[in-house]
Amino acid sequence: MKKCNPLRILLISFFLYWIILYIVASAVDSQHAGGEQYLLIIFAKGIDMFPIIGIILLGIICLIYKEWAVRNKWLLIILLLILSIAFLYILFFNHS
Repeated sequence: MKKCNPLRILLISFFLYWIILYIVASAVDSQHAGGEQYLLIIFAKGIDMFPIIGIILLGIICLIYKEWAVRNKWLLIILLLILSIAFLYILFFNHS
């Protein structure tokens, strides 16, 4: 197996998340009359789910690349802290 940079995999996973979200939103938008409201609802839910998906992906990458996670523990702590703060903001302070 080719050595891959776990940060690159994490970044690609985030981009794939947003691409899939856009494809789903466009498919729903084209199937329903007044689809722009569905488009915005899907994007709003996607933004709400983004920190959760990020924490899950970060956990999976840490399980797969254990030696990388041990070497870069401060980077992982910072990433987890940023995702946790975003999750707490969306959970408690986002009242839209």
